[in-house]
Amino acid sequence: MRRAHGAQRAVPALLAFLLGAVPFAHGLDWPVDRKIIIGTFGEDKGSHFFDGLDLGGGQQEVRAVLPGELVFRYDEAEDYSSLPRGLGSFVVLHHEGKIETISSNLKKGSLGPVRAAYAAGETVGLSGDTGSSDGIHLHFSLYDEETASFLNPLSLLPPVAGTHMPVIKTVFLSAGDTATPLDNGATVPAGKAQIIAQAYDLRQDLRFLWPLGLYGVRLDLDGKEVARMVFDSLQVTDGQLRLGGIKLTHDKVYTSDGLLSCGTVELRPGTSHLTLSVRDFAGNETTKEISFTVRE
Repeated sequence: MRRAHGAQRAVPALLAFLLGAVPFAHGLDWPVDRKIIIGTFGEDKGSHFFDGLDLGGGQQEVRAVLPGELVFRYDEAEDYSSLPRGLGSFVVLHHEGKIETISSNLKKGSLGPVRAAYAAGETVGLSGDTGSSDGIHLHFSLYDEETASFLNPLSLLPPVAGTHMPVIKTVFLSAGDTATPLDNGATVPAGKAQIIAQAYDLRQDLRFLWPLGLYGVRLDLDGKEVARMVFDSLQVTDGQLRLGGIKLTHDKVYTSDGLLSCGTVELRPGTSHLTLSVRDFAGNETTKEISFTVRE
């Protein structure tokens, strides 16, 4: 472990950067050459949100995406058993703008040298399967110290093309302990209800089903927006990750069986029209429209 000294860390706030007001002095680039996304930011991990991006593509060099100070490194080959094991071998770099990048699940014994700083593009290790891992990959996270938030790496990395449309398989109406499929022509009771959906993005490089998390969700009822979620940041509050902006915890976004809680609607007697739209980060959008009757 080594903490670097002497570099100036007070540069533009990340929000200004995201809005395009003040750019980083250096462009952000991908940490690996083979950019196969196998896990997306904010997706359901059973009991928590996923705080980064999982990149497959087999074993490959993992590089610093920006010039940065080395603030922490842990190599399983050195067997510091008191440290958290889930990340496996990992490296933390601190960058201007109070941003940290964390490269995890690296190959044991592959970490770069212990030194004060890394230039953009220099190798910090090799992707591996240390820690909590089901195969060789890189777990890459971006953390904003100023807002105590993990950021969606796809918000800052160069764009990737996506050809698969996200999927809305089934929409459910949930009231009390009962959840029923909501289809065109259905008749449902009046009152408050939760809209739940089996909805997901698709991995781009496979022909079989490998669901990924979505980037954006919007729910409209009778032409008015009811709820919106954007998986662009996760704020650390009271030891929990909360979805940026709307501050929802994991259990408010995902059901216990992994379905997406899209929002709450107030159903009044008459004919209603519900529109659910989901999109991936590449901008592909899928919309499902359902007309139904609300009884007295």
